[in-house]
This record gives sequence, C-alpha cells and structure tokens, in this order.
Amino acid sequence: MINEPDILLRAADLARRGTPFVLATVIRTQGSTPRNAGAKMIFCPADTEQSVQGTIGGGQFELLAADAAREHLRRRSSGIEKYTLGADADQCCGGVMEVFFEYIGSARRLVIFGAGHVSKELADILAPAPLDIVIADDRPEWNSPERFPRCRRILSWHEAVRAAHESPAATLACVMTCSHDTDFDILRQLLAQPPAFTGLIGSRSKRVCIFGRLVASGMDDAAVQRVHCPIGVGDTGKEPRMVAISMAAQILIEARKLATL
Repeated sequence: MINEPDILLRAADLARRGTPFVLATVIRTQGSTPRNAGAKMIFCPADTEQSVQGTIGGGQFELLAADAAREHLRRRSSGIEKYTLGADADQCCGGVMEVFFEYIGSARRLVIFGAGHVSKELADILAPAPLDIVIADDRPEWNSPERFPRCRRILSWHEAVRAAHESPAATLACVMTCSHDTDFDILRQLLAQPPAFTGLIGSRSKRVCIFGRLVASGMDDAAVQRVHCPIGVGDTGKEPRMVAISMAAQILIEARKLATL
C-alpha cells in the first residue's frame, strides 16, 4: 500500500469541517497501471482552488474517475468502479484498476418531514450548506429525484424517524407535512429521542393546538415546549421561498452551534 499522509490529513480536515467530498482509493490493480493499490485522490468541488487533490493515475483515466466521483457526490453514495485502461481510457499501459469511491458527508444531518413547496425551496437554499439533507414523504410524486436531486429521499415516515434517531445530537429535524395529524404523529415519535433541534412549521395557533395534543397524549410538557414553532428567524413573507429563507437562516444558526460542540 502506498502511504499518502498528505491526502489523508486533507480528508480528515474536510471531514472535520463538514465539507462533503469523495475519497477515491485504488484497491486492486492487474497488469501495467500508472499507480498501485493504495493511491488516493480527493474530489471536492467545494474547494474552488483545487477540486481534485492527489492522483490515482492521470490522463483520461483520471478524468473518468473524476466523473464517477462527481456522480457519487451527487448521489451521496459509495461504491467500486472497474476500469480497463486500454478500452475505457485509451491508455496504452492497458492494465485494469479497481477504485473505491467513498462519499464522506457532513456529520450534521437535517431531516425534513414533508416534500411540499416550502420543503423544496428550503432544500434548494440549503444545498451548498455542509448538511446531509434527508427528505421524508410517502408520496413518490412529491418526494422525487427531480424535485430533490441533491438530497437523500425516504418514502417511509417510520424510516425517516429512525434516520433522525441514528445520531440525535448531530441531527436537526423540521416537521412540515401536508397533514396536522401526520405532524402530530411524527413529533410524538421524534420526541421519544429528541434531535438537537426540532422545528414545526405553522402559525402560533397551530403551535397551541399541536402542543396541547402532545401534552394531552402523555408527553412531557418541557420536552414539547422545546420544539421550535414557527420555524424561522421572523416574518419574511408568505411565499414558499420567502418562508424557506427564514427557516434556512435558523437552521444554519442551529447547525453552527452543533459544529462547536
């Protein structure tokens, strides 16, 4: 294995800062290849000065690898790709290389329950932020890859609550479904193991109604009162994007608090 301490230190720094990137590592070679197993490369478009750092071989092969890394970054996925250098990259060395692409995202997760108009605007505004954004909604026509191309999507409320409970101290949750009853059910589940931030979309009258139902159902009043409702830093307007701007500001403020813990 080739020791590449500078690349590993850079990867550790990006992970610490919560900057999403893909770490590409050559895991197997056969025949004549430009690099051996263990060679590493970072693909990080957020670093505008040098989006690709390190090398796993150069030339057309590395361009293909960068394209694969870009796709894994977009999908927030990891996986192994195999390249035959002669056929795939038009490189005369002609060997075979297998590369493991590892997506490394933000340690902070935002789970948005509901895929409506405000949710879409919120996801678009927060796309550049160092957050792992999860969209939860059981309506596939709303919770679609076309509407949320840069987010992980979950079509089950129960599975989304589980995602919020995986690391509650590093998770922010926004409950904003199309149904007050669904909001109530999700909040009951979330508050069993509360995320670091839990917000509920709606008016002050909705707050009184939902909070009253939660307490009447046996939930601790102090835990219920910690839910932020309405979400946002203030009245920025009623259009979906204007509402989302106010929400995004509060979410970013709360996310920065988590980064300092």
